[in-house]
Amino acid sequence: MRKPRLVEEHEAAGKRVVVDDRHIFVREQGEGEPVLLLHGVPSSSFLYRKMLPELAGLGLRAVSFDFPGVGLSDKPKDIDYDWHALAKWVGRVVDTLALPPVHLVLHDVAGPIGAEWAIHNPVKVRSITFTNTVMDVAHYTPAFPVRTLRVPVLRHVVFTAMNTSTALKFFRYSGVKNPDAVDEDVVASYLYLVRNSGGHHSFLQIMDGFDLTERHRDWLRDGLLAIDKPMQVIWGEQEIAIPKAQLHYIKQVLPLRAEHRVDARHFLQEEHPAIIAAHIAAFVRDIAQQSKRATNAPP
Repeated sequence: MRKPRLVEEHEAAGKRVVVDDRHIFVREQGEGEPVLLLHGVPSSSFLYRKMLPELAGLGLRAVSFDFPGVGLSDKPKDIDYDWHALAKWVGRVVDTLALPPVHLVLHDVAGPIGAEWAIHNPVKVRSITFTNTVMDVAHYTPAFPVRTLRVPVLRHVVFTAMNTSTALKFFRYSGVKNPDAVDEDVVASYLYLVRNSGGHHSFLQIMDGFDLTERHRDWLRDGLLAIDKPMQVIWGEQEIAIPKAQLHYIKQVLPLRAEHRVDARHFLQEEHPAIIAAHIAAFVRDIAQQSKRATNAPP
């Protein structure tokens, strides 16, 4: 499979680090408080390639990595790929990079994955930003055609048959509001990053590893409330891949400090990276100012 030019540029801008004997691809840019951007499926750190320089320009250290099994990270066949296993990989990467407490940015299925890590590691988290994600996991049914990638036998056929032309139609229908936000080169890059180096097996294992139980939903809700971190939501308001009920649930059960709507669909990072980065940077500054005021408050 030929490597697309955009992937070559993406790869050249990052590095691979060894984590538990696996090579994990990492991109980071800038200095300041760390913002850890976690991707869902079928994406990778490539999703954040436009946001990294925006956040860096606003005085932040932007960091994103590819989960094992996708992107430019190793795709071994002998590890688990369910949400709980991937949550542990967040911690392994954070520890390997020796990151100080991070501002988490969660997208797609990275919502429950990143939240699980945060609940287990509250001292390593400064804040959480939810972007077009799933937190009421018990009432989530993936949209078509993503749903087909969870059906035995059929999922192998769909994965194999997917080509750039078909994927471009999918991206332009449910991924972005503005069709010009993605072109064939971008979509070919997403496909390559899913498929290269044996990605067929690992990607479908990830798709098979969703925990959509009521027990997990309630555990996530109670855990996030218990760690009491500043939270906000940035949502592509034209979203059609994830039901709006997921946004309503997040607003209902979590004590959000801010809510922002962006004129975009699911891959809002492709459409409005500067706007999203500005909201994140403002949130980080506000948290820092509140911490400073609390430290300087008279006894």
